[in-house]
Amino acid sequence: MIFLAVGSWHKGFDRLVKAVDELKGCGIIAEEVKAQIGEGKYKPNNLKVVDYYCSDEFARAIRQARIVISHAGMGTIIETTRQGKPIIVVPRKAELGEANTDHQFNTAKQLEAEGKILVAYEESELPVKLKEAKTFVPAKSESCQEILRVVQKFIEDVVRRKSS
Repeated sequence: MIFLAVGSWHKGFDRLVKAVDELKGCGIIAEEVKAQIGEGKYKPNNLKVVDYYCSDEFARAIRQARIVISHAGMGTIIETTRQGKPIIVVPRKAELGEANTDHQFNTAKQLEAEGKILVAYEESELPVKLKEAKTFVPAKSESCQEILRVVQKFIEDVVRRKSS
């Protein structure tokens, strides 16, 4: 099973939900896809969807998944890497109104460089990343605190550069 999670932002993440729905519909994804789709407007035809999971159900869905596909939300990334599951992250784009800034790109690049996640910067990259995920073993983190420390340092660096 593949688990798709788009977080709880009030605009949803229709671009990602639609891309995964289409991959499932055309057979590129053959297995079941459970999806947490939030408040988006796009209603998938090929996915088993819920708007939101409580935290226990969310962790259970990740545990049951072979692969997780997600926005670059730290809650999902931390829980997935904690469980040692491969995750494909698709960062939200500010230019499309999917986020207020492109912070998800920065987070994704940092964690990708550390070997913790796979990243599809465009939804068209998902088929290749799905193939890579079959053998991808995420780099171990000593703890979720390590990921939070890396993200915090990155945010501080960005703020410092913008202030200069």
